[in-house]
This record gives sequence, C-alpha cells and structure tokens, in this order.
Amino acid sequence: MKYCNACKKLFSSNDNICPECKKNLKEITDINEPVRLSVVGGTERALLTGILKDNDIPFVEQNIQPQGVSNDLVTGYDVKLSNIAVVVPFSALPKAIELATSIESVKVEPQVLLPEITQMIEKYKDNNSFEEEKPMSRAKRTTVKVITAILFLALIALAVFGTDYVMELIKKLFGG
Repeated sequence: MKYCNACKKLFSSNDNICPECKKNLKEITDINEPVRLSVVGGTERALLTGILKDNDIPFVEQNIQPQGVSNDLVTGYDVKLSNIAVVVPFSALPKAIELATSIESVKVEPQVLLPEITQMIEKYKDNNSFEEEKPMSRAKRTTVKVITAILFLALIALAVFGTDYVMELIKKLFGG
C-alpha cells in the first residue's frame, strides 16, 4: 500500500506516481500515517466531520486548491465551501470508510482498497509494530497520583527552605 505524501491519497502497491500532483509515492510504514478519506465541501463536509467527531476518529481538514475568493468575503464567516480533503490516520481508515459510506452524498476515495487496508492493519497488529495504549489500572492510577502529590510537596518545601537558606547567606554576607 502506497500514498502520496503531498496530497495524502492512497494507492495500491503497484502504483509509483500520483496522477494528481505527479509526486513519487511512498510505502506506508507507520500505522498512524495521515491518509485522505474524501474531498468534500458544504453540507457533506459538515456531515462527514460531524460523524467522525461523534465516533472519536481524529481527522484534519486540508484545502486542496485555492478557492478563488476568500470564504469570509463571500459568506461573512470563515466557512470552508469546497475542495476540503478530510484526512484520517491509516489505522482509523476502515472505521472512517464505514461511517462515510453511510452518508450517500459523500464519495469515499479509498473504499475500493478496503480489503488491502484491513489486511495491512492486521499485519501491523500481528507484528506488534505498534502498541495500543492500554488503560491504567485503578491502583496504578492512584499510586501515580499519590507519588505526584508527594513530589509536588517536596518541590514546594525545597523552594521554601532553599529560599530561606539563600536569604541567611545574604544576611551573613552583609553583616545582618
């Protein structure tokens, strides 16, 4: 599986050059690599970003092409009207594709590559090339909080006693 580092579009492993920007394609080596889900604008953008937010899928919106006249001049608001690429992490792509296809008006670009994407993510998981964040146990969380509080109090005590010590040195220097 390859992607274009400039436009973030996904391609099969057979492709070598991005047809849109003519840049060389790179092999995906990181499961968190940002890749393009869709290019949307207006209502579709609001629907897609809303459904991604509701499902806690991280995403970024990127302008693809200049839009001519500034949006806030046209609408009076900073509203992205068109040519917005919605980019998600590669690991979240299968879930994002599933959610985006539920919106009929949104064209999901990497949908045809879904089997290859899923297979590659499973390969990364099997090889342990990334570690999922595991929730901290309640006992460990409490221990970390207690140790943090003790260290904070020790830091405050050090600041107070250190200041007192420095002040005593200054008094001795000036005969006080």
